[in-house]
Amino acid sequence: SHRYSFLDSKGYGIAVAVFAGISCLIGLATIFFVKGKAENFFVAGRSLPLWIVVPTLAAQSLDSNALLGNVDLGYKFHFWDGAVLPLGLGLSLVLNGIFLARHVNNDEVLTLPDIYAKRYGKVVEILISCICITSFLFLLAGNLVGT
Repeated sequence: SHRYSFLDSKGYGIAVAVFAGISCLIGLATIFFVKGKAENFFVAGRSLPLWIVVPTLAAQSLDSNALLGNVDLGYKFHFWDGAVLPLGLGLSLVLNGIFLARHVNNDEVLTLPDIYAKRYGKVVEILISCICITSFLFLLAGNLVGT
């Protein structure tokens, strides 16, 4: 029986280090493309074509919480129990695109709390920010359980 040692994973460590280095170089290169504006970094100057936006939004929902959780629900109970989350996510993206995206783009906001801040003020913005942080923590917990 061979004991696992650090040297056994040397190739993986090199691959991870190279990937991290390339990611840092790409991050540093973006400084020249964003021209000092956060909006250019976060939403690409609000000029992305639909064929890039759609897979980007879809990829955000492909996490271990959704994938493994849906497979587990579908296996244990019924197909529709596992299909509810992807169908709901898809429907919410379509409805947000139809009813909300134009207003968000016209108001030139970057986050959900920004939308509420423009309409209801700073106190509501802070409250919505706390709710968003809490919901993200639950999402993170689900992803950690799924891995």
